[in-house]
Amino acid sequence: MDYERSVCPVLKNPQSYDPDTIDLQNDIKQREYWLTCLDQMIKKFIPKASILNPEDLQATEKAEKSYQTFHMLTEQLKDNPRLLNPLSVRTLLEFNEDNLRTNNFKDAWSIQKQKETALAFNKFSARLKYIDSIEPFRDRWLEVVKGVLAGNVFDWGSKVVSEMLEKSPNFDLLDAMKTIQPRPWFKDDFELFVNKIETCPYKKVVIFVDNAGIDFVLGILPFARELLKLGTKVILVGNTLPALNDVTFKELKSYLVEASHQCGIFRNALNENRLQCLENGQRGPCLDLTSLPEELCETMLTTDCVIIEGMGRAVQTNFYATFTIDCLKLAVLKNEWLAKSLGASQFFVICDFQIATSST
Repeated sequence: MDYERSVCPVLKNPQSYDPDTIDLQNDIKQREYWLTCLDQMIKKFIPKASILNPEDLQATEKAEKSYQTFHMLTEQLKDNPRLLNPLSVRTLLEFNEDNLRTNNFKDAWSIQKQKETALAFNKFSARLKYIDSIEPFRDRWLEVVKGVLAGNVFDWGSKVVSEMLEKSPNFDLLDAMKTIQPRPWFKDDFELFVNKIETCPYKKVVIFVDNAGIDFVLGILPFARELLKLGTKVILVGNTLPALNDVTFKELKSYLVEASHQCGIFRNALNENRLQCLENGQRGPCLDLTSLPEELCETMLTTDCVIIEGMGRAVQTNFYATFTIDCLKLAVLKNEWLAKSLGASQFFVICDFQIATSST
């Protein structure tokens, strides 16, 4: 990644910022759990590798080699947790993605992402039509936010979700809405957020997006569309490098073209430069706000709200991050251990809206 790394300019206390929610070096129980959990997750990729990469005759062999390297690291970390510094879910997942690239998996989930995104776009117009049929402002926005949260369930990096999707391949957005926690949510600032945008819409919003497929197409895009209808400029931010089934910057651009073919609001916003996409500078599925591209940081200087979506970016990292502008964090807790460590349960919802505070 050839870019100048910069610190997010709207972090409230950048000098004390730590992206990682859980310190695996100093918490033995957390370390034991996450080393085992991630080892098992990455091992499960071996039988999937040839299915996900059918044109690569060495896919299974390469996946096995990648896993052995990761497994060796996890075994060493049990005895010497200082070997990877900092040691966190973020750095372990980054190591895994780097390791896959070393073994020539350029984008291991590319075909799966293409398939799921195409299927989601088949339902895109109907989803927009349904949202448009909801007239009360608050009710429409509740449906849109619930769509983002339900869409965020579709994460192949989650063990419980991947097993669910394998057993029920027709599992869709409505099924996911029934799976997540009903309101009131574990962290429920929806009313505060909707009151803010109804009385004083934002001028420019930056959204850090998560998964391809249903998550992005039926969750994030309708959310962005409602912001555009309020006159807000929207910047969608995708991963610089591939990681699991997350949306990349390159994919973002093609997805927005498809959205513009189906919806005039997106078409006009793209033509008027009110809808843009940028890269986040990350090589894994989490988010380190001290390592952003300069272009994104420059954009954030004139942004009045940042939205962070997904468990990796808003819970595993940045759960305690505070900003000098408004911030909305949206995620579903898809890991029981993580949920319990926060005092919640699996599939509980984070809708955390923080009003801007001055920097210190």
